[in-house]
Amino acid sequence: MLSRWRYRRRCRALAQDCVQPTVAAYSAGCVGLIVDKLLNTPIISVDLEMTGLDAKQNHIIAIAWTQLDNGRIRLASNRHLLINTQQSVGYSAAIHELMDNDVARGVPLETGLEALFEAARGRLWLFHHAGLDVAFLQQACIAWAGVVMPFMVLDTMKMELDIRKRQNLPIHQGDLKLGKLRTNYKLPAYTAHNALIDACATAELLLAVAAKMEAVGSLNLQPHLTYF
Repeated sequence: MLSRWRYRRRCRALAQDCVQPTVAAYSAGCVGLIVDKLLNTPIISVDLEMTGLDAKQNHIIAIAWTQLDNGRIRLASNRHLLINTQQSVGYSAAIHELMDNDVARGVPLETGLEALFEAARGRLWLFHHAGLDVAFLQQACIAWAGVVMPFMVLDTMKMELDIRKRQNLPIHQGDLKLGKLRTNYKLPAYTAHNALIDACATAELLLAVAAKMEAVGSLNLQPHLTYF
């Protein structure tokens, strides 16, 4: 309860004081967002590709998202943006298969963040392994808008971890990876490490995990929220 109160207080302050208009409008939407059942909560599933895993040293090179309404994925809302950066993709190209000449054709980070936060207005964030993506977004927002953005999120990795802890199930290395979990839930296999594919894959996984947590009716999302 205290984390939620602090989150709303921070969003209210940003809505009133932030000079970046997109951030101010997004923050105002956060103040009024009611998180309830999955069927009643607007959600945005987001994935990033980066040049590495250090949010203070590495850069975002792709941002993608899809939206969920009424417990359904809205494929028409899909968006995938390559982000232009001066930092070479280096060895990370072996993971996401994006080369320097690919990202050179991308949009500036500020343009990508504008589009993302406009799409996220009035929606709950969804990630798989939220801590990593949120750390990069917070660093990016400092450079873009001069603020550390608060985030209220669902994390499918954490939700599955909670299930396994309650059931005293063993957790081995790699068990909580997106592809591994999708296999366990009998979801189709997708090519990994494309931001849009992973954003959609995470949205599908959420629906599967929610159905497991709440077999009858729609899952109450409140107990599964994480604040950053």
